[in-house]
Amino acid sequence: MRRKIRKEVELPSLKNKEKGQMLAEILIAIIIVAIIVGGISTAVGTSIITGDKVRQTTSAITIIQETIEGVKVIAESGWIDLYCLPSGTCPGTKGTSNHYFLNYINGKWQIQAGENHRTMDNIDYTFYFVVENVNRDTLGNIVSSGGIEDPSTQKITTTVNWNPNNSISMVEYLMRTTSGYFSDYNWNIDRISSDIFTNSQGYYAATSGAILIFNGTISLNPSTSSGSLTSPIFDTTFSKGVAFNGISWKGNLPAGSRVRFQLASSNTTTTWNFIGPDGTAATYYETAGPNQVVTVNLLNHNNHRYFRYKVYLDPTIDGLGVPIIYKIIFTYSP
Repeated sequence: MRRKIRKEVELPSLKNKEKGQMLAEILIAIIIVAIIVGGISTAVGTSIITGDKVRQTTSAITIIQETIEGVKVIAESGWIDLYCLPSGTCPGTKGTSNHYFLNYINGKWQIQAGENHRTMDNIDYTFYFVVENVNRDTLGNIVSSGGIEDPSTQKITTTVNWNPNNSISMVEYLMRTTSGYFSDYNWNIDRISSDIFTNSQGYYAATSGAILIFNGTISLNPSTSSGSLTSPIFDTTFSKGVAFNGISWKGNLPAGSRVRFQLASSNTTTTWNFIGPDGTAATYYETAGPNQVVTVNLLNHNNHRYFRYKVYLDPTIDGLGVPIIYKIIFTYSP
């Protein structure tokens, strides 16, 4: 009798198959987690870098704002200290190659040459500002080339640098905004003087032609002749001078008659050049009538303490109409 030999073939165990599948799933999960975690790490790293950059830039802007505010304080208290920096003695030293910073000494801001340093959040910042003159065209617009200098406007550029290779700059235009005025009036025929006055007291230095001083006014004797009056010396009392802005007058101007001015300003009381808008004695400042302002050319009358004026009166052609002036007004910025 033959014996049947049964050969059993062992099939793969379902349990082992499940174990392999679980291992594969675990490996895939690990890979996915690694990818996700890597992405998160990159995002977090970028976020940290961006956050640091924002904080550093904010600190730099704070330094710039503080500097500008300090420069404004100096300009408002004494324009000449900014215009002729660093010592307030003209012509001063300006331009992009001349760096300055502010130092708070004895309760006030002072301009010093060089660059300053400050540490904020363990970052070292180096900062400075430069001052440049400003030119304007005939319409009063600021231009980068050409035009005429406006000594009542200055360009301030403040720069902050920090490592590694970071820099930020901001530009601000400051104007000479404070203003004052001087009025001369109530002239008296008997008050002739070349002395120095700080306010109007009815004096004049000289007259020529057909000038008539009557009841505190300046006019002309009825004729076809013109005339002029020269003022005494006036002291603005500002030791570092002022910028003369405009001339106006009050009175009456018959059609065909004229009132014109020439201005002389100086930091001494000995030499006087009466000039008009072009800086020569051949031109005059003239308005279309009373209560109107004619602008003074600041290039000729900037940062001067003392001044004098000469006013010219012209009648109508027939001599029947003559101007009458009862007040002359000068505006200026200290």
